Amino acid sequence: MNRQNVLRVFLTIAALLLVLVAGLLLARYLIPTPEIAVIRIEGDIWGSYTAYVRQAMEEAANDPAIRAVVLEISSPGGEVTASEDMYFEVLRLRDSKPVVAAVNEMAASGAYYIASAADRIYAKPGSMVGNIGVISILPEPDQLDETFFTTGPFKLSGGSQVEVIRQLEVLKDTFVTAILAQREDRLNVGPEILSRGEIYLGLQAEQMGLIDQVGSKGDAVEAAASLAKLRNYQVVDRTPELPEEEILFEYKMRQGMTAATVAATPNQLPPGFYFRYVEPLQ
Repeated sequence: MNRQNVLRVFLTIAALLLVLVAGLLLARYLIPTPEIAVIRIEGDIWGSYTAYVRQAMEEAANDPAIRAVVLEISSPGGEVTASEDMYFEVLRLRDSKPVVAAVNEMAASGAYYIASAADRIYAKPGSMVGNIGVISILPEPDQLDETFFTTGPFKLSGGSQVEVIRQLEVLKDTFVTAILAQREDRLNVGPEILSRGEIYLGLQAEQMGLIDQVGSKGDAVEAAASLAKLRNYQVVDRTPELPEEEILFEYKMRQGMTAATVAATPNQLPPGFYFRYVEPLQ
C-alpha cells in the first residue's frame, strides 16, 4: 500500500471517529441523564398540604427524565382523608416508576400509611415508625333550649359517642387492611399486633417487617436506582415550594423542634378523624 492509500485510510478512520464522538456528544445533549427525584413529606398531613405534594408526584410521574422517586418522610401523620389521598397517589405513582420511602425522624400513623404504598421502606435505627390507628374527639351531647332547634337528634354533634367509636374501628380496620395488603409476606406480625397502635424504633420495625431495611436516605436512593435499573443517574429535589400559610412545620423546626415533637395534644386538634401520632400527656 502506497503512502497516498495509507493517508486515505487514516483520514477515513479519523472521520468516522469524529462522527462517532460528535454523535455521542449530541446524544448526551439530546437525551437527559436519568434522574431520581426526592420529594419530602414533612410535618402534619392536611388536605391543603397534600395538594402541593400530589402535584409534585404527578409531575414526577409524567417526566420521562425521572426514572424513580424517593419519598423522604418526617411526619407524625394527620387527617384521615388527607393520608388516604396521599396513599392512593403513591400507589398511582408506583404504577409508572419505582417508589422508595426513606424515613427520617418519624413516619407515624398516616405518614406510615403513605410509606406503606412504596415499593420499599428504609428507616434509620432510631426512626419512629408505626402507630397504626385512629384518634378522634368524642362529640358532646346536643344541647338545645327553647329557641334553638334542630331537625334530628344528632344534627349538632353528627352522631352519638357510640357511633363515633364504631367509625373509629372501621377506619382502623381499613388502615390495618392496607398495611397487610402492601407489606404482604414481608410482615412478621399479624393484625392483632398492628392494631395495638404502638410506635417502634427503626430496628424493631425491620424485625417486624414494617420496613424493609435499616438505612439512610442514600441507601434508599441506591435501592430506587436498582429498581429502575440505573447505573448512571443524578438526584434532583422535586419537593414543592409551599406558600407562607403552609410552612408551619418549618417554623417549628426553626424553634428547635423536630417532627417527633410536633404532635399536638388531642384537645388542640379540630373535630374529625386522624391517622396521627400524639405525644403522651406529661
